[in-house]
Amino acid sequence: MGIQVKTLFEQTKEKYGLNLEGGENGLSNAASWVYLAEDIQNISFLKGGELIVTTGLFVQSGVTLYEFIRTFATCNCSGILVNLGKYLRAGDITPKIKKFCDDNRIPLLTMPWEIHLIDIMQDYCGLLLSVSHRDASLSAALQNAIYQIPVPEGILRLINQFGFPTAADYRIVLIRNPEDPTRIASPLNRYELKYHLFPYDNLQILLYLETPGSLPLPEIVRQLCYSDSITLGVSDALHSLSELGVFYRHARFALAAAEFWQKPCVLFEEMGLFQLLFCTSEPGLLETLCRKYLGPLEAYDMEHDTDYMTTLKEYLLSDCNLLATASRMYAHRNTIVYRMRKIRDLLHSGIDSAPVKFNLMMAFYIREYLSM
Repeated sequence: MGIQVKTLFEQTKEKYGLNLEGGENGLSNAASWVYLAEDIQNISFLKGGELIVTTGLFVQSGVTLYEFIRTFATCNCSGILVNLGKYLRAGDITPKIKKFCDDNRIPLLTMPWEIHLIDIMQDYCGLLLSVSHRDASLSAALQNAIYQIPVPEGILRLINQFGFPTAADYRIVLIRNPEDPTRIASPLNRYELKYHLFPYDNLQILLYLETPGSLPLPEIVRQLCYSDSITLGVSDALHSLSELGVFYRHARFALAAAEFWQKPCVLFEEMGLFQLLFCTSEPGLLETLCRKYLGPLEAYDMEHDTDYMTTLKEYLLSDCNLLATASRMYAHRNTIVYRMRKIRDLLHSGIDSAPVKFNLMMAFYIREYLSM
């Protein structure tokens, strides 16, 4: 996804007289675009990953270079390029600034005043557009692939052209609620992972190649969960891109389980017996089972605008503990007691025996599976 600041720097450092002043450990940051900034008041326009270019005009309003860099660092910029000569001098880049850039992985580049900003910005925008076009083509091929089982040879050959061989070991990770996808790409770049990240169906989909010595899965999960709001569903390992569609569905189911269990991440291979849902060749049977155990409750909710389905799900996830259910639903215990009494009446069943709890929980999982 995007292009690394390292690539922009190395391809143009001779042409534009660029120097790296600090933040070398952030050269793997993914640059999404180039943004000319002379005022720290405009940070609300940034979306994340921008390479900030400035002449230092902001010093005329009393803002220091350190304050400028620190402000844009909070917006997850990929790097800062300073045009030295008129408003800023080399001596303005203090050890304090260099340390801040090192500590926060912000590459700080400089270029001489004689360089015209329009030239370097046009050059960088052209490179970024070229990479964006390439990424869009690969994303389109993968989107076609995930809904065709097996993946047609023509699509596989197209994906192969982007450096993803058909016969290799892969994982698929579905990511819900990433605020800024460049915050996913940058650490993956740092570890030189072969991957592609693209948006689809309100998710970010990560396909990466597992090779000997590559970043282990637990560390990848740790890097991806940079925010408490993020939820991950991870497929089991696949050994051929021809089965991409099957393993994409595995990752979707793992994501549904993570959201169901309210966990930050679930691996499909950890789901035990629930994996058996993918083995049935009779979807009608699954629908019948779901209706048998949850149909009356779902119908009542729709007719009376209640939410007993959610209450039952939270009750089961809380191991049938009323206080824990009330806490999860931000409700009073007596409210949950009343709802559970009503649920028992609607289902014509007790809920606390192990077989009934298993059947109800399985019905909820079937419901999630059928909604995919």
